[in-house]
Amino acid sequence: MSFLNFLFGKKRIFKHPVLGDFTSDRTKGNDKSKTYTWYGYVNLETGNVSDYVSSIFVNGNENSPYSNQLHFITELVQNWTNKYLLEIEQKINQESFSKKVALRNWKKEFYLSAVYANNVKTLDFELTLESKTNPEYPTIGIAVKNGIIYKAELYQ
Repeated sequence: MSFLNFLFGKKRIFKHPVLGDFTSDRTKGNDKSKTYTWYGYVNLETGNVSDYVSSIFVNGNENSPYSNQLHFITELVQNWTNKYLLEIEQKINQESFSKKVALRNWKKEFYLSAVYANNVKTLDFELTLESKTNPEYPTIGIAVKNGIIYKAELYQ
């Protein structure tokens, strides 16, 4: 055991059949009531696998991420194109974001850069969409509660 592991605990790996590996914060002890952050990566883009990777941040205990959060993210990944992207498009059109020059071709220009679990107990998530080519473009934040997209915001 390394000195860091002894002092601060060790990082753990959880292998998910669809989403791949998740790595935990450093965990120490077996306190079932303590919540840890777990992170992983997935690629929703076709083509070059190394480009446009989505980071996933979820909550969990010392052994694994919470199953309800993994279930939602699995469903998000498996239905990204045929469900969630269409719902995001509707919400963006409602907010009139697509009228801005930088966002006219947002489906081609932006990718899902991150998924954040906002709440340990409920299925509140934020999806972050960023430009593939222009870091000056705004970021689009999508709020999801219980699998339903309810808000889209622009972050300048």
